[in-house]
Amino acid sequence: MALRYDNLRKAEKEALEKHRAAWGGWMSDLIKGEHLEVGYPLESDGKRIDADGAHDYHFPDTTEGGFIVIKAESLAQAAEIAQSAPIIKNGGYVLARPCGEMK
Repeated sequence: MALRYDNLRKAEKEALEKHRAAWGGWMSDLIKGEHLEVGYPLESDGKRIDADGAHDYHFPDTTEGGFIVIKAESLAQAAEIAQSAPIIKNGGYVLARPCGEMK
């Protein structure tokens, strides 16, 4: 089972402990390297907002399960940092893109 924020309660104890240890260690490394800005897991139930208003929405498992904003000198460095993310070993992927500035 691919572990996501919403299914952690269903995970076997050993798998959950390994998952949390991997994420805790990786996030700690980001902090030590002064790369972490902010990051949160995302729950699957939310709202979709369009011209007709706000509607309950369940995000499929194929969408992103969280986000992390890191400090990096370049997109290449961000990709290098992301290669060690626990989600990679969990069968997932990371999308990296630069943040623009509000002008």
